[in-house]
Amino acid sequence: MKQLFEISKEHLGAGPVLFQWSPNGQYLAVSGTKLRLNVFDRKGVLHDELHLPGTEVAGQTSCMQIVWDKRSKKLAVLVRAPRSINAETVLIYKVVERETQKLETGNMRDLTHLAWDPAGHLLSVGTAKGNLLLYDSRIGKTMSILGKHTKRITCGAWSVDSRLALGGDDRQVTVSRINGDTVTQLMIRGEPRELKFAPEAAGSGTGTGTGTGTKKLNQMSINVGGNTLYLYKLGENDQPPTDRNPMELAFQNKYGKLVQHHWFGDGYLLIGFETGYLVVMSTHNSEVQEELHSAHMFTHGALEKMSYCRETSRVAVSCGPAVKLVDVANGQFNELKEDTLDFDAKCEVTCLGWALDGQVFTVATTEGHVYTFLASLPTMSCAFGPRLAYLTSLLEVSVADLSSDKVRTIAIDSEPAFLALGDAHVAAGMNNQAWFYRIGPPSEAMEYTAQRVNQRDYLGTVDEVALNDKLAAVRFEGRVSVHVIDHAEDPTESSDFQLPEAGKDPDISCIQMTNEFLVYGTQRGTIHYFYLPDRVSVNEYRHEDGAIKSLYLNSLGTRLVFVDASSVPAFFNPVNDQVLPIPNCTGPPGAVLWDAADPNCFVIANGTEFLVYTYAATTINGPMIESVGKHPQQPGTHPVLMLNGVVACQGAGGKMTNELLSTHAALQDDATVGERGKERFARALNLNRLQDAWEVAVHMQHPDMWEQLAHRAMTHMEIEFAIRVYRFVGDASMVLSLERLAHLEDKNLLAGNILMLFERDDCYDMAQELFVRSGCPQAALQMRKDLKHWEKALSLAKQADPSQLDDICREYASLLEMRGEFDLALEVFSRAVQYPGQGEPELAKGRGGVARCTLHLGDIRRGKQMAMDSGSAQLCRECAQILEGMNQPSDAAALYEKGGQYEKAASIYIATKNFNLAKPLMDRVSTPKLHLQYARAKEAEGKLAEAADAYEMARDFDAVVRLQLEHLGNPQKAFALVRMSRSAEGALMVAQFCRRSGDHGGAIEFLLLARRGDEAFALAQENEEMPRFVEILGDAGTPEEYERLAAYFESKGDFSKAGDLHARCAQYPAAVRNFLKVGAHCIDKAIEVVGKASSDALTNLVLDYLMGETDGVEKDHNYQFRLHIALRNYDQAARTSVIIARQEQEMGNYKIAHTQLFDTFKELMSEGKKPPAELSRQLMLLHSYVLVKVLVKLGDHPGAARMLTRVAKNISKFPAHVVPILTSTVIECQRAGLKRTALEYATKLMAPELRPQIAEAYKRKIETIVRKPDKTEASEEYCPCPFCNEPGPETELACDSCKRDIPFCVASGKRMRIADWAQCPSCRFPCNASAFVKTIAQEKTCPMCSQQIVLAAIKILDDPLASFRGTQAAANEE
Repeated sequence: MKQLFEISKEHLGAGPVLFQWSPNGQYLAVSGTKLRLNVFDRKGVLHDELHLPGTEVAGQTSCMQIVWDKRSKKLAVLVRAPRSINAETVLIYKVVERETQKLETGNMRDLTHLAWDPAGHLLSVGTAKGNLLLYDSRIGKTMSILGKHTKRITCGAWSVDSRLALGGDDRQVTVSRINGDTVTQLMIRGEPRELKFAPEAAGSGTGTGTGTGTKKLNQMSINVGGNTLYLYKLGENDQPPTDRNPMELAFQNKYGKLVQHHWFGDGYLLIGFETGYLVVMSTHNSEVQEELHSAHMFTHGALEKMSYCRETSRVAVSCGPAVKLVDVANGQFNELKEDTLDFDAKCEVTCLGWALDGQVFTVATTEGHVYTFLASLPTMSCAFGPRLAYLTSLLEVSVADLSSDKVRTIAIDSEPAFLALGDAHVAAGMNNQAWFYRIGPPSEAMEYTAQRVNQRDYLGTVDEVALNDKLAAVRFEGRVSVHVIDHAEDPTESSDFQLPEAGKDPDISCIQMTNEFLVYGTQRGTIHYFYLPDRVSVNEYRHEDGAIKSLYLNSLGTRLVFVDASSVPAFFNPVNDQVLPIPNCTGPPGAVLWDAADPNCFVIANGTEFLVYTYAATTINGPMIESVGKHPQQPGTHPVLMLNGVVACQGAGGKMTNELLSTHAALQDDATVGERGKERFARALNLNRLQDAWEVAVHMQHPDMWEQLAHRAMTHMEIEFAIRVYRFVGDASMVLSLERLAHLEDKNLLAGNILMLFERDDCYDMAQELFVRSGCPQAALQMRKDLKHWEKALSLAKQADPSQLDDICREYASLLEMRGEFDLALEVFSRAVQYPGQGEPELAKGRGGVARCTLHLGDIRRGKQMAMDSGSAQLCRECAQILEGMNQPSDAAALYEKGGQYEKAASIYIATKNFNLAKPLMDRVSTPKLHLQYARAKEAEGKLAEAADAYEMARDFDAVVRLQLEHLGNPQKAFALVRMSRSAEGALMVAQFCRRSGDHGGAIEFLLLARRGDEAFALAQENEEMPRFVEILGDAGTPEEYERLAAYFESKGDFSKAGDLHARCAQYPAAVRNFLKVGAHCIDKAIEVVGKASSDALTNLVLDYLMGETDGVEKDHNYQFRLHIALRNYDQAARTSVIIARQEQEMGNYKIAHTQLFDTFKELMSEGKKPPAELSRQLMLLHSYVLVKVLVKLGDHPGAARMLTRVAKNISKFPAHVVPILTSTVIECQRAGLKRTALEYATKLMAPELRPQIAEAYKRKIETIVRKPDKTEASEEYCPCPFCNEPGPETELACDSCKRDIPFCVASGKRMRIADWAQCPSCRFPCNASAFVKTIAQEKTCPMCSQQIVLAAIKILDDPLASFRGTQAAANEE
């Protein structure tokens, strides 16, 4: 803390000092050991000196008590009595008049206590004998009250409703009215040392409790002997509250005696103890007797003095020469260690005190000194744009830029009473003076030292100052003086001018400025916009609700909030003089701040919370003030500036703090997901920051978010943005609807169209009003027509477009007709046909409505005739339906027939037995029920042919069969109908007819269709028609029937047929035995049955038969192969196939062996089984031999030579053609330049057992090769392994690196290449696409499967190894 001034012992004398600040902080009354009372002003300058009676006493102050009245005008002093007379003196000092008056106390001596009432008019004086003296300063009279207490009055205090509480050594507390009458008397358990009243809660009433304010509690606290604290609630106006039970707080023994206590906050107590403890306690019912905080402030001494400042929530405590300060604001307990004061160890602190709302702190010591410190600065600040100015010491102003965090300090000439900030200047001053300092515009970023550029004196005390970039507007005594800020720019002050003009009443009450405008309000309730460049008033608005008290302008000057005489803020738009109420804001505002970064957002601070609003100039409901939310305001803070939702507040002591509003906090976060993203979206939407909301919605993709964003954009008429949202979510209909509105410039018309898109009844009414207001009632009419609001449309059309009345009448009448309001519908239809200018279709619609309503109302003859005359088939059908509902069948049928609904007409004719009228219509009828009714009627008449045709049209085939067989003599048609319909009843009739006719086959067929299997079986057996029975039965028989048939054929020796029937009824052993009895012709059937049965016994039975165990004859191995395939024994099937192929290969049947292996390979692959390696190698070897011929045709002799070399290396597997194969190998190798290989196999041919078998055509050539050896040979081309990418010879199908078998190309026999990998479209064997294309172009068929291949079907595979990975996985599972 900074020391302001010191009062030394020269004024006061060496010894203890007593002082008291006046409530307004302007005067300090001090008393030391000298017989003087010194009164100093707030700067420490002596204002007056009072000489006191008596004699100086060392170690005692000359005054016992100093008390100021509430208005700081009078000072009551209790002067210590001289020892000789023992009579204290009370002096009344008037500080302004500097007059002193001695209070006449009469016979009352030994005075002990003084206290002023709350109004400052009545002084209470207590005595040592318990008497009371009341002095009324207004009339100068005293009133003595004897026996208030029986012993010394030690303490006392006045309540806010002027009741006096006194405590005395008689252990009583009395409560008296202002006239001295005792109303309450309390007995306590000790002598009262200190008595205080708790501060009343804000909003407390002062009446009888019938008003809206909270009743006053008048709760007092009494220090009882330093041991306990006694609490008692007096209640209001002598009517105690229900909770008047006293409460006594006791404390821990370690605290010792209670020294002093103070109330603070809402029902909290600060209590100091002699052991140095400072304790915070609550008096709330939920926390009573709970210690909220406890701190041992002094460990080596007693807490002696304590003083609390309510404005700053600070408490000062002392022990000996030390003083400590504690901040108890907002329920916290923080010791301010940097503000600790330590005086000379030889002295002790005798008095502590606060002044000027906690700005000044004073300490007195036993050495006769008084020290005054600056404890906190006065709250003084202002803002302009993103910058704010505030007092940082009594002679220093700081300017901070919130957008750049830069701060510049300015030393000013004197302690200011006001501040103002402009674009480039700061103004400070007091009384009628102002000083102006240049800090530079924002572009200079306050890089230069501030300089004073002007000092002005005005003709009255300055009330308010406003600055822009060049001018200052100073308000004083109802006038505004406008002048150039910088003296150098107008040294003669010739540009000065004043408002209002001379001769007009000076009634300006508030001002604001922008660079272009001076805006001011008046006591008359007007708001003026004064254009500064031209010095002319451009706008004047008159407010009807009293004077304008304050103005709050946004940075552009386009929006304004003002406060009128009712202290309620309102919004003003100077463009159109529109005033809007601010929702949820009824009390007087403490401050209104416009966001320096958002000209449409403002906040109102009311002392307890920030109310955040945003202004929307264009919405579908017109301009609106929208409440965004609330944020709690810290007590004791004064908002100065808002930038991007951050409010800069000045707190007690002048300290600036930044408060991020909860309404904007989420916008400072870049979160686009989770709960934080949802919060950011909601806040952005509330503040109409649609782009920020868009960013969150894009990331979160919640349908609700898109709906809310689109709705907000539409309600604020942001059409392009709404289109953007709907286009993003894919709502084409809304995009098209909004794009049609994009060209509309009339806001009412646009708003009306947007309201229509919301599809709500209240929105339609608003839309109609807006359409009419925009001068486009046709749009409202069209809307009502589209919505089918015909009654409202009819009303609109009379004024907007009479030409549409007929159409609207028709539609309205149709609606009434649908509702059943036929009278009114007929009236409206009749009116519709009377409007001129209608075409024939429109008139026909109206006449049709008249006809229908006429029928509905019962005039059947007239209504039917109108329908018949209309020529409208549709109207006839409609009227027929009406008549049918009215039970008028004849008329309804006639109209149905006229309207082309022949079925309905025929139905009615038949129902009414009018067959003659029905007959012409039957050819046009397709309903079976009608034909059936008609057929029965015709059969009853004996017209059987017509009845049969009608029965057939009705699909009653049994009746047709009956008629054809019994009456019409056409059995073939009956047979055909039964076969088609599969009717059991009809089939039985036909079967009986066939029996009578001797057609046993037909009878069997139709008995089976009639589900008479036993009769059919007996008939077939009787007439040797069993094969026919089996043929007809097919797969539709039961197991019992098949078993019976099998037994029959088995008895007849037809084992093949018996086996088939046993198989059908799942009698597999019998079926196999019968098939084996037949022999070779039925072996395949037996194998198929064994495959279905999966029986080991049957399998062994068939194997024994195939191996010759039964008849000594071994059957073809192919049967064994097929058996293993049927049993899904693929490994054994593969081994069998290899054996069969080897046998064929050894006999020289290479094509048969190749086909055998290929078919087995495909079968295994189709079953998901990996073919055995032996089968694959044998197939590869045979296929290599098959490829030789193809390669030679293609002229690929090196390829053919390599394939023959592969075969020659395994020549033992081709015993039937050893010499021809080796000969071909030699010849092809010689052609291909593989001379070393040709020599190798030519040498083999020269073996004695082979040489004679060489064809004569090649013998001499081969002998020459052997006689003249040439071992030159080019190395084979390399190709990478598709599995490990290790290169190797392209015809070598085993990789030396990864040890895997490499797939071969079916067209070249070489390794497969990854980049050229394809497969045969038919057999799916791998091939190199380039080689396969050449082969197909030549041969047309695949070398492997011999199927025709289309060149366009050959495709290179993207992932050729996928199939191999799948096969490998299947193999691993196995």
